[in-house]
Amino acid sequence: MKLLAGQRYRLRAENQFVRLQSGVAEVYAVTQLKESFRQIFLMELAISEAAYPSLDEFEQIDIQIYAVQDSELEVLSLNDLEPLEQANLMRTWFRNLIKLPWLRLIADKGDDVLIPWINGNVLRGSEDDSESLLDDFTENEQIFAMLLGMRFDAEDKRLAMRLDTRSRHKKNLIDAAIDNLSGEESLYSHESGGDGKSEEIAFLVKRIAKFLGMPANNLQIAPEVVKRLDQVGLIRRLIQKANMQMRLVTLEGDWYLKDSGVMLGYFGEKKELAAFIQQKPGVYKLITQKNPDGILITADIAAQIDKNAFECYAGLPLRPLKFTDLMKFMIRRSWHSDYRLILTASFVAGLIPLLTPIITESIFADIIPILDRRGLVIVTQVSIVTAFTMAAVSVVRSIVVLRITSHIDMQTEAAIWGRILALPTKFFRQFTSGELAQRITGIEVIKNTINGEMISAIFNVLFSFWSLLLMCYYSIKLTAAAMVLWILYLVATLFIYRKAGIFRSKIVAVRNVLWGLEQQILKGLPKFRIGGAEEQAYFLWSKSFGEEWHWNLKLRMQNNYNAVLNSVQPMILTLLLYYVAFYVLSEVKGDLFIPGIDYAQFIAFQAAFTGFNMTLNTMTGFIGQFLMIQPNIDNLRPILEATPEIADDKPDADILSGAIEVSHLTFSYTADGANVVDDMSFRIAAGENVAIVGKSGCGKSTLLRLMLGFEKPKSGAVYYDGQDLSELNVSSVRSQMGVVLQNGQLMSGDIFSNIVGATALTQKDAWEAAKAAGLDDDIKKMPMGMQTVISEGSTNISGGQRQRILIARALAAKPSILILDEATSALDNRTQAIVTESLNQRNVTRIVVAHRLSTIQACDKIIVLDSGKIVECGTFDELVALNGIFADLVKRQMA
Repeated sequence: MKLLAGQRYRLRAENQFVRLQSGVAEVYAVTQLKESFRQIFLMELAISEAAYPSLDEFEQIDIQIYAVQDSELEVLSLNDLEPLEQANLMRTWFRNLIKLPWLRLIADKGDDVLIPWINGNVLRGSEDDSESLLDDFTENEQIFAMLLGMRFDAEDKRLAMRLDTRSRHKKNLIDAAIDNLSGEESLYSHESGGDGKSEEIAFLVKRIAKFLGMPANNLQIAPEVVKRLDQVGLIRRLIQKANMQMRLVTLEGDWYLKDSGVMLGYFGEKKELAAFIQQKPGVYKLITQKNPDGILITADIAAQIDKNAFECYAGLPLRPLKFTDLMKFMIRRSWHSDYRLILTASFVAGLIPLLTPIITESIFADIIPILDRRGLVIVTQVSIVTAFTMAAVSVVRSIVVLRITSHIDMQTEAAIWGRILALPTKFFRQFTSGELAQRITGIEVIKNTINGEMISAIFNVLFSFWSLLLMCYYSIKLTAAAMVLWILYLVATLFIYRKAGIFRSKIVAVRNVLWGLEQQILKGLPKFRIGGAEEQAYFLWSKSFGEEWHWNLKLRMQNNYNAVLNSVQPMILTLLLYYVAFYVLSEVKGDLFIPGIDYAQFIAFQAAFTGFNMTLNTMTGFIGQFLMIQPNIDNLRPILEATPEIADDKPDADILSGAIEVSHLTFSYTADGANVVDDMSFRIAAGENVAIVGKSGCGKSTLLRLMLGFEKPKSGAVYYDGQDLSELNVSSVRSQMGVVLQNGQLMSGDIFSNIVGATALTQKDAWEAAKAAGLDDDIKKMPMGMQTVISEGSTNISGGQRQRILIARALAAKPSILILDEATSALDNRTQAIVTESLNQRNVTRIVVAHRLSTIQACDKIIVLDSGKIVECGTFDELVALNGIFADLVKRQMA
């Protein structure tokens, strides 16, 4: 029987089976009800291999053949072949079936029926009798059909759970929209986990999120994941899902009387989890799920609170942002009462200076002409009270400005770094490390400019118009003359700042290149010295530094022009006022001089004008600073406009067994570029040890990046336990994997921190991981053991020790999948044997990229890549016997 490519054939008759004569065909299990949707891939048939009916007792499941290419099938009866030949075909059928990850997982748990499928002992003893053979086959096939039915039911439940999760997410979005419109937000969640532990944490996280102004409507975590995570891990996961960050802090002294931020911590002898939320600066409430209204934290309550707590920070929205979005975020991080206070203080500070010209006019118009000593005393007392009031207002405003600045600084820094860590890895390919560091430091310049001082200056200008009105009261013509000069001064200042901004842009652009170059030079300094090329490195640096200095000199010249203009502006304004007052407003009739304004009023006008001019000059300086940070804003814009990895609408992965399937995976780094990975397909069973080899540039590292979710394929998919990676929360998959990349680096810090990272693992866990990596003896010989500090760049340890620490880090969390990219290249044979033996004792799927024969020789499967395609696949001996690409690689190493 011939099948054209794309055609299907169902095996319904119980006494029939098919054997592939030519072509390529795949075998699927399908249900009677929804064939187009409910199907499970079983295997790809090789030439002369057979496929058998399911023999499902409930007649719900069929076996279907799908022709990938034009194929020819031989339809046979179960009695057409000799028992021995039939038994061999049936054993091959069961041997192929047991390669399915979900079946192999059952077999690995010790199932007595499936174990013979693995070792080939199935149907043994029945080869001589057709009837016994068919009975034995029917029994095994019906067990397989039963397991298929259970698998279909599990898929249905998983699908229903995903659909329900998405439905709940949509409902939460609608509820959140309604809550936002009504000004309220639900604080309770009964969907955040399968037990009380996760519900309690979700409740507290929602309260913290509400305080920080963050949406937190999707805090669902699969019950299986909840069981796997400890409390700290669950807190971290829920904080992450709420788009917040947290860090461990120590509560010292009277922390509850200060502005210490919002925190999660432990309360009482039972270490009950609680949230510490501020009601106003210096007033905290302790909130638990049992007591949602909370209690005020006093000294007695604070004494019962554990000293270690997690301070929480709001994150930036998980979407491309504009600078205005960052501005809104920064402004919203402070207390509303602080803004009200600074508004009131600025209002008062704007009114108080009005007294100075009024008092001045009173002195020269009313007191001095009549020598009124008592009146002078009263005016002096008023002036003293005014001065003290202004000082008090200034102190209050300075404290508020400091508090606002501190809030903006701390919250924005945490949010920016949280966003950077959430960006996809392809974003970081655009910049060198030095250039990215330079772009990130731009936030410091922005924060230092847009702070409480600028907000205070804005309010000062708004309320300084009282002085302008007073100036108009004394003389509109003098005010108009001053305004004309002020406008001219503002135009000249803006022109200077515009040119300075251009030079500043040039400096920032050159500094991006310079920082990247400096980082590369310092990193490669040993190579420069070995090659005797220090002069070349110096020349490269001096070229960029000289260009930066060139633009710096031009910028300084503009700043000099601005400084000169600012210094002469008050003098020119004063001369203009005197000129207008004595030559424009005044009249001369014969010998009689008629002043246009009374001298007392003129002095009062000058007093009002001086205060208003100082305020305007201060504001002009802030406008200039704002214009000068535009290059830094542009420098930061790529970070703001990049889209973070968003997973709040995707379910967490179940507990992974380690089974992986790569299906028709295709990827290129550019839309019109060549495919680096071209239609790759392979399967890895749970617990299997697989090596990926090939020449440099064949796509090995890119394949690993796709499997880790660092890149998105053009087509195809990666499946973990049948779950499409693109439909899962990638973090929940990565958290179950241990990864050692080729250029992996250690952090500056002690060995313990490098092994356990940010997890809640103990010293015991760290020592177990170190032993598994063959590192424990080395650590014991070090003076400070696990607390031995690793220097910047790992210069105080050997390359082999660095690799073993990275391996220990990957093993510490006991992952289901281990990815090793040239992870043992610096190890000697003895240490590598220790690591390999340790890994063999763990039930973990291993994917190894390596060139050393000793590393890949014992692998269960070796996948050979060439030009982005799989060209060979098999065991070490099988591939050597093929005498192909892999055999050439082996010959080169053994030569």
